[in-house]
Amino acid sequence: IPLFQSLLFQNMADGKISINREIKVPFLPYSEKKLSLLFFGYYGCSDVCTPFLEKLSTIYESDVFKSYKKDVDIYFVNLNPAVKKHNPDEFAKYFNQNFQGIYLTHNEIMSIDREFGLYHTSSLRDKSKINHTDNLYLLEKSNGKFKLKHIYFSKLLKADVLSKDIAAEN
Repeated sequence: IPLFQSLLFQNMADGKISINREIKVPFLPYSEKKLSLLFFGYYGCSDVCTPFLEKLSTIYESDVFKSYKKDVDIYFVNLNPAVKKHNPDEFAKYFNQNFQGIYLTHNEIMSIDREFGLYHTSSLRDKSKINHTDNLYLLEKSNGKFKLKHIYFSKLLKADVLSKDIAAEN
């Protein structure tokens, strides 16, 4: 599935797919902010999550993104229920104090994989690792309901594309 997703995104200059459909996200904490960015990974992931969260933090702190910080929550959603509940938030905040980590139970993880089109499975080589999709999801909240607006392929994510989409949804 990750190979298929790479092929799907590779011919798109802006590295995103626009969706615009209602989505259920009961695990998101209450927020006044209209927009949310979600990245799914796991606590301690060094090969995918660490470089992407560093990149996302750089974008978040950039001049291009500065005026949108007040409008967007950024969440790291953990896909490994075996960790302690506080670990995902600590992991997210390691990259940026404004990022929030979300712990999910096994049942919660199983209920969202289809909703987001997530791929995640234990690595065949190392059972402590999880192979997973590395996309960023932009959600818009309106009247208490969420819409999935865009899915960004992490390797092609650009601050200007993300900022334009956030400005358009605001």
